[in-house]
Amino acid sequence: MKKKIVSLLLSTCIMSIAITGCSAHGEFGPSDTDSSVQADEQSSDTAVQEASAAQEGTDDAGKGTGGTPWIDSDIKENVTADTKTDPKDDFCLYVNKDWILENNIPDGYSEWSHYAERSLEVKKQCMELLKDASLKGHDAELVQTFNKLVLDWDSRNKLGVSELTDKYNKIAEAQSIDDITGLITDKDNVNEYYDFVNYSAFPGLNDSKKYIVWIENPGVILKDSAEYANRTELGDMYYGYNKDLFTYMAQKFGMTEDAAGKCFDKAINLETKLATKIYTSNDQYSADFYEKINNEMSLNDAVSKMKNFPLKDILTNTGYVYGGAYLNTNPDYLALLDEVYTQENVEDIKALLTVKFVLEYSNITDKDTYDKANELKNTYFGTTGALSDEEMAYKFVKEELPDSMQMVYIDKYGSEEERQKMTELCKEVIGTYRELLSENEWASDEVKNYAIEKLDKISINAAYPDKFNDTNGINIDGCTLIEANERITLNKINENKKLMGTKVDKEKWAQDMSVTDCNAFYNPLDNSINMIIGMMGEPFYSSDMSTEELYASIGAFWVGHEVSHAFDRDGSQFDAEGYLKDWWTEEDKKEFQKRLDKMDSYLDTIVAFGDNHFVGSNIDGEMAADITGLQCALRMASKVEGFDYKKFFTKYAQMNANMSTYSSELNTLTQDPHPLDYSRCNIPVQQFEEFYEAFDVKEGDNMYLAPEDRIIVW
Repeated sequence: MKKKIVSLLLSTCIMSIAITGCSAHGEFGPSDTDSSVQADEQSSDTAVQEASAAQEGTDDAGKGTGGTPWIDSDIKENVTADTKTDPKDDFCLYVNKDWILENNIPDGYSEWSHYAERSLEVKKQCMELLKDASLKGHDAELVQTFNKLVLDWDSRNKLGVSELTDKYNKIAEAQSIDDITGLITDKDNVNEYYDFVNYSAFPGLNDSKKYIVWIENPGVILKDSAEYANRTELGDMYYGYNKDLFTYMAQKFGMTEDAAGKCFDKAINLETKLATKIYTSNDQYSADFYEKINNEMSLNDAVSKMKNFPLKDILTNTGYVYGGAYLNTNPDYLALLDEVYTQENVEDIKALLTVKFVLEYSNITDKDTYDKANELKNTYFGTTGALSDEEMAYKFVKEELPDSMQMVYIDKYGSEEERQKMTELCKEVIGTYRELLSENEWASDEVKNYAIEKLDKISINAAYPDKFNDTNGINIDGCTLIEANERITLNKINENKKLMGTKVDKEKWAQDMSVTDCNAFYNPLDNSINMIIGMMGEPFYSSDMSTEELYASIGAFWVGHEVSHAFDRDGSQFDAEGYLKDWWTEEDKKEFQKRLDKMDSYLDTIVAFGDNHFVGSNIDGEMAADITGLQCALRMASKVEGFDYKKFFTKYAQMNANMSTYSSELNTLTQDPHPLDYSRCNIPVQQFEEFYEAFDVKEGDNMYLAPEDRIIVW
């Protein structure tokens, strides 16, 4: 059963700009609960990555060497016991060398960091809860039952793909475009098959207090639509992995190896046509992206030009028809889809339906297929081994039953006292931001005053919400794993449909993510900062932290970073109430952009690793948030007598300790708005005199940046 409740565009547009927050990178590569081809959904487990990317037979360590002015210490192979360190030369490496040498990337992961360590701590707590027979209540029973189904390999092996055969055969038997239309619009099948568009109820951009229906282009097999015009290393990896996995699994349905390979390439052929009108990763980083996607209209207007593709019938038969507005995020894609949805392309259309259907179930059938998927991950994405069954099952539970899992966790580990402490810390940071904005010298009084008004209206959501989505409609007793998964997905769809035209409930602020993640986020649609329980543990937060450690972590790295997003290039497009409304003067925009241009020029000069440069315009939003968060924390520090700046900066560097495979690093560099971790330490500290004084950094040192070249946005 297809899953579109959290769509690609919402994930990568609203979520990655706003809700992936401090966490270093987004999900990369195929996860254990979802094939990489199923790009219509994005895992919210952003802290712990399940796959990296490396082609079989290549020397990744050699590719990741070099860099200017620093080596990429995120790649462990670049750091040895003999590597010399000096805070004046490479501060991140100086602080984190011992941690890098003492740790390794575990089996099943593509990177390891303090995010991952904290996430694993929470994960172990959750896995214990899944085995705790003393827990009572619907949600506890639900997650434990589903967990047992995932772990029941005997039943999964016995069933294999037998439950999917009839649905697969319906695609195979289709001969004409009319047959395909009948299949994807039939009320009994409409939620079963890929239908070339995503749609879901989500807060509007013009009125973020009300749910409307978003209609969007889908994700693609090669992850980024730019890959279809200019294939890169990453595109080759996704192509190879998905083709080999599809070829293996399609044979279980009776297809020959040769026929499966040809089917896959036909699917790629169709996506190559459609990709010309699907937003690329770079498109989504552009300053005018919200303007591009904000095409609000009636249903009739949205489907009026669709002569071939049955969009109206799909929306009608899935129940996504109501009297309110629809946000058509990509009219050009719909026009092209309608153009290619013809008998002439029926074989390619049928092939794409087949590939999407088969790969969706690659991690939910038998052990052989699951093991094959892991083998191919290791081949193409550079991982080693596999996650334990228990960890894999927990991830599956968390993906499919996020609300139930969160409620069970909060019942056990939630603390009102800690929630209040985090709220007070957020208030302290916000108060310091008020000082920074008030004293800003380049912004006009009009913009500064509104920025302060927006700051004063920021909602603070600490630790966890009190309300979650209703899970009472889910009953998986007596189900197989596939049946249970289908019931859960259908419940998500039904609950999402109920939102159409209704008011947004701000108390449910954790929708589309999980508070058990090690993460935090600013949400422009309701002007809120959200510090979740998943990050509220060592080494990021504890009640006995020193002031220096607390300011480096919560003040700079977490809360300070997130508040900055309210006033960056994207956050500034939303007003204090969360409406898409430009409140900047043209002159202020120019002054702000001047500072970003200066940052971009500097970032573009840095060689990340090998021959790969940073692309400043892709990462300047997150880098500006890092710098401004540090600026805020240093303002807080200036008020503390005897403040130990060496201890402060050392803790700040420790927050960015990370190890990645070469290909995970390449993915982050090209596909993620967050900078590489070592640069998230070295570049921000370079901007502040307190760092130079604390470590006696002088002109000629690698860490030195001349005063006139330093970048302070606010």
